[in-house]
Amino acid sequence: MVERRRIQKTGSSSYIVTLPKEWVDSLGMKPGDYVTVHRHGNRLIIAPSIVEAQQLSTEVKVLSPDVSLDEVFRIVIAGYLAGYSTIKIVMPENVPGLPKLINEVKKLARSKLAGIEVIDETFNSVVFKVLLDLEELPLMKALRRVHLIVNSMLSDAVKAFKAMNTDIAEAVVQRDDEVDRFHFVIARQLSIALLDFRIMESLGLTSSVEALNYRILARNMERIADHSVNIARLTYIRPAECKYCDELAGFGEKALEIFNTAMDSIYKLHRKIAEEVISINAKFLKDLRELVFDKIMVDQEVTPGERIVSIMMHDSLRRIMRYSNGIAESALNIKAAKESLIEVK
Repeated sequence: MVERRRIQKTGSSSYIVTLPKEWVDSLGMKPGDYVTVHRHGNRLIIAPSIVEAQQLSTEVKVLSPDVSLDEVFRIVIAGYLAGYSTIKIVMPENVPGLPKLINEVKKLARSKLAGIEVIDETFNSVVFKVLLDLEELPLMKALRRVHLIVNSMLSDAVKAFKAMNTDIAEAVVQRDDEVDRFHFVIARQLSIALLDFRIMESLGLTSSVEALNYRILARNMERIADHSVNIARLTYIRPAECKYCDELAGFGEKALEIFNTAMDSIYKLHRKIAEEVISINAKFLKDLRELVFDKIMVDQEVTPGERIVSIMMHDSLRRIMRYSNGIAESALNIKAAKESLIEVK
């Protein structure tokens, strides 16, 4: 609903604007109450002086008895990411093994989603409450934390692959859940920020464009973590005699360096650093493709097992580079959203 109101001058230094009566009445306000006027970018936002951040609730009724654990948990994740504070899941009473299913959903939610607790439960329903305080984990702190974890995962994955160290590889796999938890927290923060401009301001964001690009950034880091796990798992299947594995590991080390450079462009919002990542990307992919398809695939001394591992390594490194490239592009987009003048030198 939009109302057009004329600004009127009162006295020598103030202006007044009237508010529609039905708006004031719908908020339970009366003459004499205070409102706050927020300047948010190039907008003025009028809000009641005391108002709680939105506490959204959702209820999901599952109608089919054939629903799986993964389907139910994806519903919980969707509600969490959408910014709901309370998520109620109601199941049909004739679902086979219903108590076990609900118990598994609770275990998954507690292990994968930060700050979520069960506040009510019946035979066929469960109510989750998100108790996460956004101020305890500022956006940039959460992003830096994810960066540190992903950096260590990719570094250790390459080491494990090169040295055939399954202990290091298993540690990489275990850390993936931690990245998922932080990724979900960041996505939730940004969803809520798009619903409430005050939260957007508290996160240090100036626009929805900036929020959307940080969401893309978090997703790209989460994807890099997934492919770090894929590289770590290659440790279990790579042949002991592997002619090109060290060379492939060298590409992994270079991919790690490029990923960290891309993150540096985010922290500094530096256009040249971002452009450096984007330009390096094409050469890296060309050299990697030549190694795998022009050397390894045609070398008669290479075993079928090494060929399979090489193709899988190529796929993960190619995707890691694509996501690093996306991070650099996010840096350019965020810089453009924050600054009205950008000098290209």
